Amino acid sequence: MSWAQVRDDAGPGSMDGHGKIDSDAEQGSSAPIEHALSPYLTIQKAAACLRSFYGDAVNRAQLLEEIGRVVAAHKITLLSIDVFDTALLRSPGSELGRFWSLSKRFHETLPASANGPDPSVEDAMLVRIAAMRATYGMQRHSVIGSDPSLDDIAGTVCSLLNRPDLTEHYVRTELECEIEDVTLNPLIPEIRERFPSLRTVFLSDMYLDSRRIGRILAAKIRSKHRPEVYSSADGHGSKIGGGLFDHVAKSLRVKPNHALHIGDHLQHDYRGAKRRGWHALHLPLPDEELRERRAHFAGTRAEIIPLDGGFGHECRFAP
Repeated sequence: MSWAQVRDDAGPGSMDGHGKIDSDAEQGSSAPIEHALSPYLTIQKAAACLRSFYGDAVNRAQLLEEIGRVVAAHKITLLSIDVFDTALLRSPGSELGRFWSLSKRFHETLPASANGPDPSVEDAMLVRIAAMRATYGMQRHSVIGSDPSLDDIAGTVCSLLNRPDLTEHYVRTELECEIEDVTLNPLIPEIRERFPSLRTVFLSDMYLDSRRIGRILAAKIRSKHRPEVYSSADGHGSKIGGGLFDHVAKSLRVKPNHALHIGDHLQHDYRGAKRRGWHALHLPLPDEELRERRAHFAGTRAEIIPLDGGFGHECRFAP
């Protein structure tokens, strides 16, 4: 779904609120030059999906060696990990499919109320599209690259439905859907075991703020230590714009050349970090999974009949 305007420094392609670029080439087929010969890149791109790739202990061992090489060579003191499709692995599908599932659950779990008519699944879906467009449109004059918050989006959705009383229910439902959709990458606990003294944080470009992403991570990591999270919805810029990397380095008093970021997106996670002087490793989405997500998008798009009207042109593929 292409919600946000393309930022000047974001490179080609259309972007959604999660920062996904609507282009196969940008999503991963162009490997970073200095990593072009890394064995893990070839294997990861050719894998059936992220879950099968990371489920293989041999693949994880190769990645740990690659991370260890960078950590030792550059005296890394901070490891930053992208959240969705890196630390947390999504089920096969698309953003449109996730919004459709959210709309169904929102409708099915509506609390009894005399405040007005219950919105239909289709209405909930259509206003989500309108709300994303509106909130991202209003965000363009704020901190460069920042995303609106889930509170902004949910509030707009429920106002358009003429049911502002349902805003908290909408937020709660979305978080429940997100927690159910993801699994913890088995690489994450192995990173912590391999590099116990390395400070680890999580970065995300999306509308979920750091507190809510922290809740999702905590539900999967199940550690007594709450994950340290930074999000573009917090108002300190984004990975693609570079401001989020600057904010993290300044907040944690780490020099960029002693920080390493890893993630699935070539523009946001790799080039975005490199532009700010960080070291970076690209962990791309496999080609086969990208094709599967595109097929899922097409199937969901065909299922939602109301999108054949004026809202149809708003829908673009995002993984």
